[in-house]
Amino acid sequence: MRSALSAGVVLLAATSCSGSADAPLTSAQAKQKTDTYFTEIFLAFPKPISPVVDRDAEEKCFKKDAPSEPDGRVKAVTYRFLRDIPADHHDTIFDTFRGHLVVAGFKVTDSRPGVIVLTNPDNGFKASISDGDNWPTTLVVGFESPCVWPNGTKPPTG
Repeated sequence: MRSALSAGVVLLAATSCSGSADAPLTSAQAKQKTDTYFTEIFLAFPKPISPVVDRDAEEKCFKKDAPSEPDGRVKAVTYRFLRDIPADHHDTIFDTFRGHLVVAGFKVTDSRPGVIVLTNPDNGFKASISDGDNWPTTLVVGFESPCVWPNGTKPPTG
């Protein structure tokens, strides 16, 4: 049985290459944007909260017609654990996360107990929060960019 944490991460990862496939961002700009989104949401959360790096990465994007073949694009990924949050405060953190991002233009694409996933339709960035399931005082917050060309433009073919 997958935990809510795994379900949220898998859902976000499985959908992250849709949206703005040819966004005019470089991979460095996409990474900066995921970091900025995290910083903004972190500042909105009630304190004290201490984020711990879970995953900062650049992941390959894959061809739609050949899902095991990389297509040359990448996506920026920023995930943070929020530890030592009492279970009775999780609803407040989830509500703050959803409310802040909806005001910022994100739309809820999945919401169920222990998981919220949002997408910004203007730029294709995705955000998620999930509870730690077996870690009752831990939440996981993640931001992912749409797939971008590393230098911002598709390389010439041929």
